[in-house]
Amino acid sequence: MAFVNEFIPEADVEKYGLKEIDQNFIIGGTNARDWTIDRERDIYLRNVALGAGAEPEIRNQTKWTFYWHGDLLTLRLDLLDGKGGRGEPGWSHWKLVRLNGSNGLPEHLRSQKEQVLRDLEDALTAYKGAGIYSAAYGAYSVTLDIGEECVL
Repeated sequence: MAFVNEFIPEADVEKYGLKEIDQNFIIGGTNARDWTIDRERDIYLRNVALGAGAEPEIRNQTKWTFYWHGDLLTLRLDLLDGKGGRGEPGWSHWKLVRLNGSNGLPEHLRSQKEQVLRDLEDALTAYKGAGIYSAAYGAYSVTLDIGEECVL
């Protein structure tokens, strides 16, 4: 099975403890109720906070949870650029700025760093810039850069 964008079923809100996780983001928690999930591999990506403000460099700062085979990772991804419209090829260029607050991967995942990053890129590609709200692109691609300040 591949990644799909969907609204989160209530059973999965309970299964993954999303209400508790949500309390860690922005004042009063997040209200993110859609995600990009690969159920077969037990991986999900969820945008939990958008940057606030009119300035593009702040507005494009986003926070995510990336659940990878039982480990919950927190990410800060900045959207550097993106294009595409309905029926056209689309693309986005992301920069991973922080992973777990720049503490990096848990020790037991460090040997799997390359696979974690590949899966993150696959999830972002399926997310297509707006997850369940994405336009029906003809095709979609992602570039994922790792920021110098990001500890893996």
